[in-house]
Amino acid sequence: MGTGKKEKSRRAREGTELSSHGNLRVKGENFYRDGKKVKKLSMYKEGRAQRNAKGEITQAASFQSTEIPNARVEPNRKWFGNTRVIAQDALNHFRESLGAKTKDSYQVLLRRNKLPMSLLEEASHDVPTVDILSNEPFDQTFGPKSQRKKPRTVVSSLDDLVTSVDEDLEKYEENVEHQKLLSGALGAFGDNSSTAGVANTDGFSIEAKEHIFSKGQSKRIWNELYKVIDSSDVVIHVLDARDPMGTRCTSVEQYIKKEAPHKHLIFVLNKCDLVPNWVSVSFGYYGVGLPPAAGAAPQTPLLLSLRSSR
Repeated sequence: MGTGKKEKSRRAREGTELSSHGNLRVKGENFYRDGKKVKKLSMYKEGRAQRNAKGEITQAASFQSTEIPNARVEPNRKWFGNTRVIAQDALNHFRESLGAKTKDSYQVLLRRNKLPMSLLEEASHDVPTVDILSNEPFDQTFGPKSQRKKPRTVVSSLDDLVTSVDEDLEKYEENVEHQKLLSGALGAFGDNSSTAGVANTDGFSIEAKEHIFSKGQSKRIWNELYKVIDSSDVVIHVLDARDPMGTRCTSVEQYIKKEAPHKHLIFVLNKCDLVPNWVSVSFGYYGVGLPPAAGAAPQTPLLLSLRSSR
């Protein structure tokens, strides 16, 4: 066995003597492993517990322990009470006041998130329902006192049935031609006969079937539009004075009115110089149904219509 492997021989060879602090070497350090290597190996073993020959844990792993702490929640009455309490009469009074000010375009509700809007907004009662019992009571329809001799159908005779079937067939053919025109399956010269344009018999079409693509738009553009609406407080809707109602996007208006009543929607009537003045004024007062505000641009006169989306 060589003498270089002894700790005492190493110190004598390197000329290092023990200081007053004692032996400063790391546990496990020897001729083959220095202190840095020993610390690195001990770091690998810290993630698991140390066990004896019987498998019992002698030393728990880092940040782990089998001891259960004495956890106890401090008793307090606030855990058993309501955080926000309001009387029913006060809630009814606030609901009536809110309903009176909802349609006012010049007032805005601030701090909407702190109010229980599901309790304040009354459900719409204009849902169409079919009241069958008031028209035909049960005792007059079934039983010994029934007055109805035969069931009521859409058609009263065979001729009416044939007529209704022909009308449905015409509507179906028109719908098929319209779908062919949108998908590009119609002939190049507009031949809409029963034999022309019959393509894609395997059930596949050139374009997607979503109604959004039939408008010349894409779903990505609509998603970006709604992202802009969600991140804006004031939305400006530019309309063409030559066809104001045709350039309005009712779906966006309904979305703002229903989902974001606190946002403002402004209608800007552009290209007013191409139409008479009385047309612009009439649209401002009767077309939108919102309080108008006249404005002037350097090049083109504008007519603004302010709207609170409520």
